[in-house]
Amino acid sequence: MEFSLKNILVGFDYSLSAQIALKKGVEMAQKLNAQLHAAYIGTQNESVPDEIVKHIEELSKSSGLKIEFIQRHGKVYKEISVLESEIGADLIIVGTHGSEGWQPFWIGSNAFRIVSASNCPVISIQETTKDGPLQDILLPIDDSPTTRQKVPYAAMLAKAYGAKVHVYCVSKGKGPILKNRLKKYGKQTIDYLAERGIHTSFKAEFGVKPPEAILKYRKEIRAGLVIMMTDTESISMVMGSYAQEIINNCQVPVMSIHSRDLAISGNVSY
Repeated sequence: MEFSLKNILVGFDYSLSAQIALKKGVEMAQKLNAQLHAAYIGTQNESVPDEIVKHIEELSKSSGLKIEFIQRHGKVYKEISVLESEIGADLIIVGTHGSEGWQPFWIGSNAFRIVSASNCPVISIQETTKDGPLQDILLPIDDSPTTRQKVPYAAMLAKAYGAKVHVYCVSKGKGPILKNRLKKYGKQTIDYLAERGIHTSFKAEFGVKPPEAILKYRKEIRAGLVIMMTDTESISMVMGSYAQEIINNCQVPVMSIHSRDLAISGNVSY
């Protein structure tokens, strides 16, 4: 199935990671010809800080991209969820603070709740993320039934950026049946991408700890984005430690996708 992203929502609070997230949002909106929305969620009766309005206005002017600014009051993750529905967001981008905790905008578990509750993909970006062209995308494939549902997103972004997709079959198991199934998934993924003119590479590793292996391989190939399924590729149905470990320790953006994503659910048949 071919599809596109039309509305991108960025949570913005002027923290360093949020600034990087908004800049990435501008870049992706331009590449994908999408509308960009920046949301500030404040406390009741709080006015928008002047530096936030100024930053968004200056970025909009310098990039030549219209950025719709939205202010809401309430709990961050709840308001982001409401906005996702209201504006028809196809992608949410949030800034994170790695394993040391979230930036003030994402107090407590707000960022993880956004990733867990969203129906559309969420890209999380750390404040240590380096700016650079997206030339390589890491696409881990495991043995879960829905693992290939993220492939259309990889294809779409690879085409928009002219990037190479690195298909990485990885599992802690190492039995022959599992190996054969995973390699079959990998071949199907390679064929799907090749049909769309996308350059790929392939690697398979078994008997390893997936989060550690993914982070290590990401560095080896210098991938600028990691795409993963958050529910089927974590140890619990709501942002398990698998997903958390990758997001907390990955030095490049991580796109997290749920199998319930209506843009892909039930539409990947290769």
